Amino acid sequence: MTSLKIKKPISFEKINSWRMHRQYLDRPYPSRSILDVVKSIGWLYSPGCSTPYLALWSRMSNFKTEDLNRLVFDDQSLIQLETLRGTTMLVPREQAVVALRIRSRTFTELAKQARQQMPITEPEMEKLKAAVLKVLERTSKTMDQIISAAPAALIRDFPVDLKRIGLTNSLSLAVNLLKEDGKILKVQTRKRLDSTEYSYALMANLLPEADPINLRFEEACSRLASQYFRAEGPARIRDFAWWAGINVTDAMKSADEVKPKLVPIPVEGTKDEFLISEAEFEEFAGFDPHTDAINFIPYRDTFLKGQREIVDRFVPAQHADKPFSRWKGKLINDPLATIVRDGQVIGVWQWNEDSDQVDYLLFEGKADKPIERTVKKRAGELAAFIRTNLKELRPHSLDYGPHQMTCIHDLKAFWGKGAQVDVRV
Repeated sequence: MTSLKIKKPISFEKINSWRMHRQYLDRPYPSRSILDVVKSIGWLYSPGCSTPYLALWSRMSNFKTEDLNRLVFDDQSLIQLETLRGTTMLVPREQAVVALRIRSRTFTELAKQARQQMPITEPEMEKLKAAVLKVLERTSKTMDQIISAAPAALIRDFPVDLKRIGLTNSLSLAVNLLKEDGKILKVQTRKRLDSTEYSYALMANLLPEADPINLRFEEACSRLASQYFRAEGPARIRDFAWWAGINVTDAMKSADEVKPKLVPIPVEGTKDEFLISEAEFEEFAGFDPHTDAINFIPYRDTFLKGQREIVDRFVPAQHADKPFSRWKGKLINDPLATIVRDGQVIGVWQWNEDSDQVDYLLFEGKADKPIERTVKKRAGELAAFIRTNLKELRPHSLDYGPHQMTCIHDLKAFWGKGAQVDVRV
């Protein structure tokens, strides 16, 4: 363990301000390299919506969507992969093997558990998987094209009980198993990250150098821990475990391998151990928060999604029911598009398609005039970016859920009434 130490406990206010600084939300990233930004702040959520474009706009000067599209779809130096907890993220190409190795194998486990209920045998499933690989041998195909080319006799609908747990039919399962095996990838056909039109391609054609099977899980976790604590620290081991979708034991082992380069930080009001990369320690120790830093961040921005606990840290307790999505009346850790100031969430925002403007709502109602002016100015800059670069905004992914609340109007109707509200009212 390094000899670097901070004796006096650090406040969460300073840690939050540091994270806003470390995430380049208090000033633009010092270069125009999108790839360097992603390597610095960590992988970007990219679940078929506008989040990656908005996340980079909030951190870069003169960002344009076509610059990111070129890196992803033409240069392929950034790869869109289903990885942590099955979430789709933008990952630097050289880190793709880690992302593929660490991804959860949800469908593989479900298939094992439901084997007796399936109207298809294991040998038949292997034949179907082989047929899918053959269909994709030369070029990528949409699901409709795969359906047309795959053996019809092996495409079978699943019973209702299996559909309830996400297993719809044999072909869909075969495709998902092949993705989890690292054999195929899902890619957007329109070459836009906010598109929901997908095709499938062989991993060997797109990422021939990535072989997750030969990478030890422990090594993948260790590499991921190093990246996480560098981009997200100070953070706890359980924050890393939650973010990575691994158990705490594996997270502890991974951090232990990195720990000679991690520094523990005492934090006010908690006995939890927070860790930060040794390379970041000196700058963190001498960091002076900028109390006037204000920015707009999108749904699932890494600033909030990189940490497990948000309420009482980034969001004051009295506003804990405001910036979050709800699932069937219960708050879930899925913050909507928010406004942040000095590391604290102070409001929410949304795109108004009718007026082509950004609507926003501050938790405290009328704020100080300098703050209001800064918020209004930043909202205008965001609106200009959306009109010029995106034309339209897809705020959430298709799997967001029909029971989730998505806009200021819906959320405001229940503010102050607690988490246990019924959204069907």
